[in-house]
Amino acid sequence: MERAMKCIITLFFAALLGACATAYQPIGQSGGFYNRKVAENIYIIGFNGNGFTNNERVNDFATLRAAEIGAKLGYTHFTVEGTLDMSKTELVDMGTTTSTSGRVNEHRNSTTFHTTSTTTNNTYTVYRPGVEIKAVYSEGVPKGRHLDVFVVQDVIREIKGKYEITP
Repeated sequence: MERAMKCIITLFFAALLGACATAYQPIGQSGGFYNRKVAENIYIIGFNGNGFTNNERVNDFATLRAAEIGAKLGYTHFTVEGTLDMSKTELVDMGTTTSTSGRVNEHRNSTTFHTTSTTTNNTYTVYRPGVEIKAVYSEGVPKGRHLDVFVVQDVIREIKGKYEITP
């Protein structure tokens, strides 16, 4: 029974953290995708996550955005010709906390009160994953040697299905 309860609690917190991860969205305060055109068939696509987002999600969402751009432009395939890690670690200051405790001493007709206060700085290190990819689009399978060739519609279907993203 105790083990089952631990499993339920673990799943609950995993779901909670997943819900806090950056959504597939245009870039905003909590992260998201961005892109810029470099040439007629070449785009730089980036995705930045927040402190609850993992690297796999960031890479998947950058790839999804690349596929969506390819579909919009009418291309059937793309390759990723370069990847740049845009992750960063930041210190987040959440302010300070002060706790005070005390005790009362009574001795005959006198009473004394002693207090102790402790102030704690609440600064946390937060890892925010990010990636930029260079997508090169083509109609049909590109010529030459490439590590990975992506089919635009397959990427859209697979990644949207994986993260339950509705159109």
